[in-house]
Amino acid sequence: MSEKEIRFAILNRVAELYERPNSEQNSGSSGMSEQTTNAKSVVSRLGTGDRRQKAPILLVDDQQANLVALEAVLKDLGQDVVWAKSGQEALSLVFDRNFAVILLDVRMPDMDGFETAELIRKRQKSRDTPIIFITAADASSDQIVRGYGVGAVDFITKPIVPEVLTAKVGTFLELYKRTERLRYSEERFRLLVESVKDYAIFMLGTDGQIASWNFGAERISGYRQNEIVGKHFSVFYPREDVQAGKPERGLKIAVAEGRFEGEGWHIRKDGSRFWANVVITPVRDEQGNLRGFAKVTRDITQLREAAQVVSELPARLLQSQDEERQRIAQELHDTTSPALAGAISRLYTLKDRAQHWDTKSSTALQDCLALTENVARDIRNLSERLHSRALQQAGFVSAVRSHAELFGKQSGVRVELKLPEASDRLPQNVEMALFRILQEVLPHIQLHSNRQLAVIQFSSTRQEHTLTISDRPEEIDISIPGPLERRKTGLEIRLAGPGERIKQLGGNLAISTRSGIFVRATMPVGSD
Repeated sequence: MSEKEIRFAILNRVAELYERPNSEQNSGSSGMSEQTTNAKSVVSRLGTGDRRQKAPILLVDDQQANLVALEAVLKDLGQDVVWAKSGQEALSLVFDRNFAVILLDVRMPDMDGFETAELIRKRQKSRDTPIIFITAADASSDQIVRGYGVGAVDFITKPIVPEVLTAKVGTFLELYKRTERLRYSEERFRLLVESVKDYAIFMLGTDGQIASWNFGAERISGYRQNEIVGKHFSVFYPREDVQAGKPERGLKIAVAEGRFEGEGWHIRKDGSRFWANVVITPVRDEQGNLRGFAKVTRDITQLREAAQVVSELPARLLQSQDEERQRIAQELHDTTSPALAGAISRLYTLKDRAQHWDTKSSTALQDCLALTENVARDIRNLSERLHSRALQQAGFVSAVRSHAELFGKQSGVRVELKLPEASDRLPQNVEMALFRILQEVLPHIQLHSNRQLAVIQFSSTRQEHTLTISDRPEEIDISIPGPLERRKTGLEIRLAGPGERIKQLGGNLAISTRSGIFVRATMPVGSD
């Protein structure tokens, strides 16, 4: 609540309670009865209040008897009463502390009440302190006008009616305590906001001008309060975002939806960028009128970088897996295969010389030769499965042809190919991802399809590359399974790694085992 609003509330409260002029104080028993009731109510409310929050009352009069009388009337309010016997003494007290209300005698030597009130009003902290003038019954209209002119909120004429005095002073005491509680609450909130270091918390006007600033905002953006307050908050946005109207759009969304949250690049004072999470909330008064916006900004650059590392982790693991596969395949090819080839060559030499051996020895030699050839073939197949030399040397389409031909001979599965006659080389990661799909699906068809048929189709357009593998020549339904069918199938588990690779490259993998085996991998052109 602003100081202007507090003053307005005070004046409204006075107007509500004292619509009738003071001349009616003694005009009738009904009026006096009502004011007595009001006074008792005020005393009751203040008496049951928190004693630790006493509101000081300043009594200013050059006659000690008058001060004693006023204090006697006000003692039931249970507040601190302070005396001042002159205008100078009153000014000294007002300079040292704040008062809830000041009762000021008009007629005093040296400095009268009007002059004292005028000087009190010139002090910043006491310019809104309620001043009630105490004057004689014969006060002229000019004196009353002058009193209101120097800031008086009310007049009380002598002789004083205790109930009226108690009611009027009690009203201002209540307002003072409410204002102090509000001020204390706002001060605590301000200290809390200013002490926050990890968030930039500041207020914006309705037009986006920065109205307040906290330490977190200074730490994050580099601007000091005197450098940034009054500027438009678009100063934090990159030029391209400002030209696109992004700051204003955030305010419009906040007004329309009650809140705006977004992320994007922000600019510090030194020109460096940081990734910011921004929340903008409209601030409205009790009537619902827009008063401004609260903006909270958090620097989440490190969180974004960490999330990016986490998102890249599967791709890095797959890349490491490929490199390890290639290393093992290379070692098998360069060390084991030559050794086995040498062993097979020597076994054939022995076979030529073993014509006169006994049957048992000749049979053992034949068995060793067959076993060694089988091991050499398995190692070649394993090496090719780990890292296809055909894929590396001839490209995807040629590798698919050679792999399918070899698979068909070894497994007995009939393989049908629908491949282009010629095809340009694809990016290395794309070729490897699609080839891994082929390597996993064909053995699954061999083990789980009663058709013993594998149909392999590959096509490329300007937008995407598509590899389809099925155990049926016709198209298979690949509708999304229902909730009861969400348990992963063996094929889905088998394709989890290659599927993650497809996903990392921006592609899509569709798998269906509802009415046959069907796998379709789609890769956008240009993915790598």
